[in-house]
Amino acid sequence: MKGIAAYSQLHGPWVFYREPPQYRKPSIQNQPERTPRLPALLDGSVDGIVAFAPNAADIEAMIPTRFPSVILPVDEKIQGRCSIVEEPGVVGKMAAEHFLQRGFKQFAFCGFDQMYWSRIRQEGFVGYLKEAGFSADVYDFPIQASRLPWEVDHGKMTDWLQSLPKPVGLMACNDDMAQQIIEANKLVDAHIPDEIAILGVDNDEMICELNHPPLSSIEMNFEKVGFELAFQLDRQMRGEAVSQQEIYSRPTFIHARQSTDILAVEDPIVAEAIRFIRDRVSTVVSVQDVVAGISTSRRLLERRFRQAIGVSIYQEIQRVHIERARRMLAETNWHLSDIACRCGFSNQVHFGVAFKRQTALTPEKYRRRAQKMTLPRVSKHLGGP
Repeated sequence: MKGIAAYSQLHGPWVFYREPPQYRKPSIQNQPERTPRLPALLDGSVDGIVAFAPNAADIEAMIPTRFPSVILPVDEKIQGRCSIVEEPGVVGKMAAEHFLQRGFKQFAFCGFDQMYWSRIRQEGFVGYLKEAGFSADVYDFPIQASRLPWEVDHGKMTDWLQSLPKPVGLMACNDDMAQQIIEANKLVDAHIPDEIAILGVDNDEMICELNHPPLSSIEMNFEKVGFELAFQLDRQMRGEAVSQQEIYSRPTFIHARQSTDILAVEDPIVAEAIRFIRDRVSTVVSVQDVVAGISTSRRLLERRFRQAIGVSIYQEIQRVHIERARRMLAETNWHLSDIACRCGFSNQVHFGVAFKRQTALTPEKYRRRAQKMTLPRVSKHLGGP
């Protein structure tokens, strides 16, 4: 909605009608769900529509094929309509990598079977873990609750959470589901994140910060999607063909909060060393810094490090530095030399070499790619985002 509003300010202004939330709509007992009010809006007073659509049949019944519209699919991908499509696999992969980097060996996923975007995230999560040699326990969400996320069968979810091997890295299909998991877990009383580390998707800050502990979540490029959506709708309202049939939503980064702030590493010395590196990412630049910080021998720490997580101390230092740099490149306009300094590199050249070694991209190319996922800066001329 922010992206649509930004486009309207540049190329409008547009006048919006927004259907009231479900709780404001009148309900009739013993009556099937009422037909959406979209047909009533097609009397000439509306030029274009953005609509959620459970499936192709519903959207055909609601909106004529040639009427300017952009669809947000719910149950299945909608063919032949300009629609929002999540890039397959990438959200789940990002979640799996997040847990793997924290040393987890046991995983779980909780989502809505009937919603295609949830299935895409599940497939990406489970598929990437399978390639890495792991499996994930997937929650069998009750059919009767599939469209009522706030009426979850807490008893069944509680039993599932209790049955999971601990510690476990649990991906929720979105932040709403993650909140349901946290609520159900109150009956289980498993410690978050020590026994169950929970990661959501969408980074809805209100939901993430209201939970205890605060919820880690994957940030999506939704504002960019909203802007592109409005551009494609504008083309249709001007009588032009869409230039892009599918508008892709993609993850940008993980906003790590307390719900995944854990290291599932059995070796206490290695866990202490990893936490030391992460807590002092801008000042730890060498293996000796870590050795001195936790008061142990270098040879012992190197050996136990490789046994516990399969990489050297120096490789972990570099990975943490690069991860911090990736976020700075995506979120700020700071000069590369400033980012290099803040991420523990002696100069911009060393930073560039290390960054490309880990990401296969130069910092400049990574920043350009990341900025393509954020809200574009355009002129008032309708030239596209």
